[in-house]
Amino acid sequence: MLVSIISFVALAVTVLLAWRALRTAPGTDRRARRVAFAWGSVFAAIQAFLGVYAALGLVANDPVAAFVLNLVLTAASLLGFSRTQVARVLRGSVAPATAAALGADATARADAAPGAPAHAAPSRPRIAHPLIVSIVLMLLAGLFAVLALEVPSNHDIFLMYPLCFLLEWGLITALLMGIFFVSQRRGAVAAGFIGMLQLVGLAQYFVITFKAQPIQPGDLSALSTAAAVGAGYQYALSSFCLYGMALAVAGMACCQVAGILRPQRDALSRGRLAVNVLVGLAFFVGVAAHVTLVDYYNSLYIQVYTWRPLDSYYRQGFLPCFISSSQAIAPRKPAGYSVEGAEKLLSQYADAYDAGEGSTPERAQAVSQFDEEKPTVIAIMNETFADLSIYQNMHADYQGPEFFKSMGDTLQRGRLFVSAYGGGTANSEFEFLTGNSMANLGSGVYPYTIYDLSRTENLAAQFKSLGYATTAMHPNHATNWNRENVYRQFGFDRFLAIDDFEGSESLRGMVSDRATYDKILELLEANENPQFIFDVTMQNHSGYDTGMLPSDKQQTYYVDGVSRPDVNEYLSLIKESDDALRYFTNRLRTMKRKVVVVFFGDHQPFFPSTYNDAWFTGEDDATHAERLWQTDYIIWANYTVAGRTSGGSPVDLSTNYLSANLMNLIGGPLTDYQKAHLQLQKVMPAINATGFEDENQRWYLASAAGDATLGESLRTARKDLATLQFLKLFRDGKDVYAKLLQDAANETNPNLVPNGAK
Repeated sequence: MLVSIISFVALAVTVLLAWRALRTAPGTDRRARRVAFAWGSVFAAIQAFLGVYAALGLVANDPVAAFVLNLVLTAASLLGFSRTQVARVLRGSVAPATAAALGADATARADAAPGAPAHAAPSRPRIAHPLIVSIVLMLLAGLFAVLALEVPSNHDIFLMYPLCFLLEWGLITALLMGIFFVSQRRGAVAAGFIGMLQLVGLAQYFVITFKAQPIQPGDLSALSTAAAVGAGYQYALSSFCLYGMALAVAGMACCQVAGILRPQRDALSRGRLAVNVLVGLAFFVGVAAHVTLVDYYNSLYIQVYTWRPLDSYYRQGFLPCFISSSQAIAPRKPAGYSVEGAEKLLSQYADAYDAGEGSTPERAQAVSQFDEEKPTVIAIMNETFADLSIYQNMHADYQGPEFFKSMGDTLQRGRLFVSAYGGGTANSEFEFLTGNSMANLGSGVYPYTIYDLSRTENLAAQFKSLGYATTAMHPNHATNWNRENVYRQFGFDRFLAIDDFEGSESLRGMVSDRATYDKILELLEANENPQFIFDVTMQNHSGYDTGMLPSDKQQTYYVDGVSRPDVNEYLSLIKESDDALRYFTNRLRTMKRKVVVVFFGDHQPFFPSTYNDAWFTGEDDATHAERLWQTDYIIWANYTVAGRTSGGSPVDLSTNYLSANLMNLIGGPLTDYQKAHLQLQKVMPAINATGFEDENQRWYLASAAGDATLGESLRTARKDLATLQFLKLFRDGKDVYAKLLQDAANETNPNLVPNGAK
């Protein structure tokens, strides 16, 4: 409330000063007065917004930060409203009224003293070298813009590498200069650019707060997804956000003064106009050439490490990291790659499987059973399902999802190493459905929204080729993560989205896990033929401070003696997911038809990194990082799978191997790519965007892929997987980008039918 009071008091002062400034503004140029009013009103509007936002309890209770921001806003607003007076001072002229008064006084003195010379009205000196001063102001504006971008989320800006800071300053200042000169040295457009950077800085702060991940290039291809799920968060401004806003306003004020110093319209010849445009374009071309021709990753060593992307952004700066990640989106062929060589390599791996595990009696029995009675296969990717008891029981005697952990009749279970943390659901389903690993794609890449997946081998198409009816379901908007287009490309017959769950049970305004399971049971009752159903749940989506969970479903834990609402809401949701899984499997146990379920979590929530750093010290970086990038999985059947036993030792693996393990266990036909996965898994049991594991369960960070100290077999496996994946995803590396974008809706029919066939 104090911040709100400070803001409204400052706004009142601003309005008073504005009234005085506009009332005493010299001249009658209405256009100049309108421009002055527009500049001042922008900053006054920010003050009004801040006051209202603070009154809603969405601004940190920091009176010092609020005072600093409002002081800068009032000064900038007064500068805007007084623009005409400031312009006359800087341009070396005086107000007409003042000049007339001075002239009349000089005449009177001349009349009083005949023969004495009359003195002309004094003129203030014109500011020296206005162009140079303008350039200095734009350099200063660029500095403020960098700080406005970084400070909201990067709370220790002094840890940023100096050369990276200079690079970011240079890039932003060059863009500001380009805008400034192309707009004929007007300050408004440049100020707007700084305002945009401030919004990016605030967005970065919110994304980090909600996901513990920075903004990556791939996020731009999924903006509508972010908008669709963003309603569950609370957008509160921190003290650092207020300081960032103050810095942005200071930069905008510099742009305003630089614009005031531009030559007046009657002094702008055509030649001068053309020079300004050419200078501005030169800045734009220079920036474009720099970011296009300079390899940020290999030449400037600006590298975004998946296992600690926030540290990368904090040390190297938002813009350099964003550019480096953007450059990595273009797929790079593995060394020595050729289509013919990759196909030969794939054939060798398939032959090795056929000669080994593929020829065992156990596999033969499972294959025979599958061919005779094709089971329905249900894959459930449960939103943010993870067992946080791995964090020393959360120092609260938390035991994890009890039913899930107690299931003893699974065909296979274990830890699942994923390539998402705090968000990025689509990348986990991409790895599961296609068998491809995010380890071989750039940081911040989302294949669903970036690449053309129409020719990509996947589980849905595989089951469809076996005569299965294929259904995908996700109780949210079909456009999220471009699923409506990707699922059609993958071969799903139907896609059940949010409209298909109207009236279903919900928790916190999101469709519950149990409601999706009921929908699956409806599908099974309606069709006795074999089905492949892929269920992407929504119940446990962040944020976790909604307070919307019913009291009878609320679990309470005290982490180190402190009750955290977000932790308790999350753990309560996991309890609901656990109960729903019990309900679902119990229903399946009573069915006569054969059903296989693969259940896994897509990623952990955003907050365990705090506990990981606090409670696990002195361990190697790879082990420490991978704790965050793991969930759990089970493969379960309601019947006895021939040649397979239940309740064996856990098998830890990564998401890209999961579908191959599923098909192998139940006797389904395997593609050569899946056979290769099963062979590679023996040497490299798990791999994700963060690192990879050897057969002795030792983890290595992704950066160690080319390390000569790695064992020969592990280095070969790592390289071969990258080669085979490039073959399956990109073939010859041409025409790889998505043609159907996220906002390209499929008319009005939510059911997706491949190739438009009915």
